[in-house]
Amino acid sequence: MKFTRNLPFHTRRDAWVEVDLGAIECNAVRIREFVPEPIHLMAVVKADAYGHGAVMAIPTLEASGVSMVGVAAMDEALQIREAGLTIPILVLGPTPDWAMHYATENDVEITIFTPAHLKSIERLYQSTGEPMKVQIKVDTGMHRIGMPWEEAASFIRHCQSLPYVQVTGVFSHLANTQDAVFSQTQLDRWEQILESLPEMPPLRHIANSSGLMHYHSRHSNMVRSGIAFFGYPGDELPLPFQLRPAMGLKARIVHLHELPVGEGVSYNHSFVNRTVGVRKIATLPLGYADGVPRTLSNRIEGFYRGVRVPQVGNITMDQLMVDVTDVSDARVGDVISLIGTTRSDDEPHAETLTDWAHKAGTIEYELMCGLRVRLPKTYVR
Repeated sequence: MKFTRNLPFHTRRDAWVEVDLGAIECNAVRIREFVPEPIHLMAVVKADAYGHGAVMAIPTLEASGVSMVGVAAMDEALQIREAGLTIPILVLGPTPDWAMHYATENDVEITIFTPAHLKSIERLYQSTGEPMKVQIKVDTGMHRIGMPWEEAASFIRHCQSLPYVQVTGVFSHLANTQDAVFSQTQLDRWEQILESLPEMPPLRHIANSSGLMHYHSRHSNMVRSGIAFFGYPGDELPLPFQLRPAMGLKARIVHLHELPVGEGVSYNHSFVNRTVGVRKIATLPLGYADGVPRTLSNRIEGFYRGVRVPQVGNITMDQLMVDVTDVSDARVGDVISLIGTTRSDDEPHAETLTDWAHKAGTIEYELMCGLRVRLPKTYVR
């Protein structure tokens, strides 16, 4: 067992996620250069920084210009505090009554958007005497959580008048950045709310990773980016700069065997050797329990000694197989890259999460979160 900032991770496995902190730094610097000062940068690091490891990523992000981080729930905020990190934190999702005291005890800001939230904060204030730092979520069209935009201005003004609430910010969320018309509708509603406030909250933000590139609000002073820091734009929109994927996936060969002509591999024999010769098959110790979707069976490739090698047979819970026939002198213990952190146009390369997402009919976010379930992480720069 090794420890990194008080959080343990196991290294005794022959499959692991490799995180390139240099890529995270590069992405953060490019975003910081693109977003003009004095606009603040929030890095969304929910789901353990999309599987990259929040505690390890935050110091790099902070050193590269990020001034605040956002998490999904209080437990994620407390993990960051327990690791000794002091960067400002906003819990983006609703905080239940029983968890609110953790916010004041650990200097964590919470999101509110209903009168019931205010009643809970008032009860806590009666015992602590400390106002709660809050940011108010406004629903301008996402229709997930938030105060309806038509009622938001009056709610914000009411919160600002209360002694037990310290309003540090107000924010909303773009629902579909590929829909320019509806995104503009959301921005118009957002601007209307802010312009009606006699006192602007210190922080105002609506742009996410793709929004920061394409949609700008004259009254906002923070952009809230998540997946872009880790190398992916989040939506298929043109970017003014290049991002570097930070997450790789690697495994060591644990077994080699020959597959005779006419024989199949794995459950249901979805792959059968229909060539005229024996195939050499390598077994890797990871599967769908590690976040490699079973739907990608026979559809992905690894990168091994400069050669693209196809995955064959159904991906199982703990193992998957790769055809390494075209690699001379393959050995048990050799490393195969399934997801790469760098790409080159002039030579073969490992696939990226985008490649996998397109094949699986999903998004990079879901794949990142799946890979964090039980695979250990190593960090390089």
